[in-house]
Amino acid sequence: MPVRREFRPLLTSLHPAALAEAVEVARASLAGSSPDLVVINDPQRGTDSVRVLECARAFLDFPAMRLLIATGSHRFSAPAQAAFEAPLRRLGFTAIGWHDARAADLVDLGGWRAHPWLAAAHTVLAIGSVEPHYFAGYTGAHKTLTIGCAAYADIERNHAGAMEPACRPGHPETSPIHQGVLALLRTLAAGRRLATVNLFQVGDEIHAAAGGTPEAALDALIPQVRQTYLHAIERPADAVIARVAGPLACSFYQADKGIKNNEAAVRAGGVLILEAACPQGVGQDAFFQLLGQAPDHRATLALVQARGYRLGDHKAVRLRHLTDSACRNVRLFLVSRGLTPAEARTLGATRADSVELALRAAGVTSDAALVCDVEDAGNTCLEVRG
Repeated sequence: MPVRREFRPLLTSLHPAALAEAVEVARASLAGSSPDLVVINDPQRGTDSVRVLECARAFLDFPAMRLLIATGSHRFSAPAQAAFEAPLRRLGFTAIGWHDARAADLVDLGGWRAHPWLAAAHTVLAIGSVEPHYFAGYTGAHKTLTIGCAAYADIERNHAGAMEPACRPGHPETSPIHQGVLALLRTLAAGRRLATVNLFQVGDEIHAAAGGTPEAALDALIPQVRQTYLHAIERPADAVIARVAGPLACSFYQADKGIKNNEAAVRAGGVLILEAACPQGVGQDAFFQLLGQAPDHRATLALVQARGYRLGDHKAVRLRHLTDSACRNVRLFLVSRGLTPAEARTLGATRADSVELALRAAGVTSDAALVCDVEDAGNTCLEVRG
């Protein structure tokens, strides 16, 4: 039987005073003044912004402040917006706005366009959450303030760098996406006072918090995030099982994060098995159409270069690079009730009814084989040591 190693998040409890301390550091970054704008993540991220705001109630003047929900390129229905706003209005906010990356009234901030409330603000408090991100290195309030509030063209320009193989989870230093975000942040900080509170949150539970400037609040949490989610193995695995559940498992397009987080840990010619329900199927028409038009990595990259990058293209390009026999030649299996065998073939994969059947079909039976079983693969990341 193959050697089978299991990897899962290594969680610790929140220190009772950590959130209050993070809020106090953020307050000090604002020189003790109440911000005129608060920026928070949208419903697609499980950031408990309300708990942070409740903790900061002593120095926040809710009725006098604007609250901006940073959506990036996302859009939400009116009922979804109303449900998300309800607890925020109970806190006392009266001016709540939703960023629209395609809006005509976005304002130039010196090379990029942003929401007019952000452009007009003098003191800003942003609330974010830090997790590994497969092409930006890490998420956090630095992205909430920039990509979350930017014009669609600026988001697209930044994300085009995600096709680069140097983009890996937990490595912002090699990510052109992260460097681009920092450049946007520098223009935003000119003439404005910025403070952030970052949470390290898993599900509904906060495990750590940090406050201060956007970069300081990110750097403070990175060690714990790495300890929790990033695992090193001594040699490339023969097979990686990436298990994705919860909101990320709604579609292949979202569950693909489990692949991106762990693909570098699979040897060339190895096997990667994605287990995700995908009740919404593939989940992104343009992404799937691109893969249908381009059967290999070279053709996919050429098509994107010919017509110009569009949001989501990086996922298709990198998926083809993973599975193309001329590139990494990794055999991809999908254990998913929501995907048909035909859809799996278009994705460059084989559908299987179970992980065990996928391993058997891939011929992973040698006693010398290393099989890595990754829980919560949408966040948990494997990397080869050294």
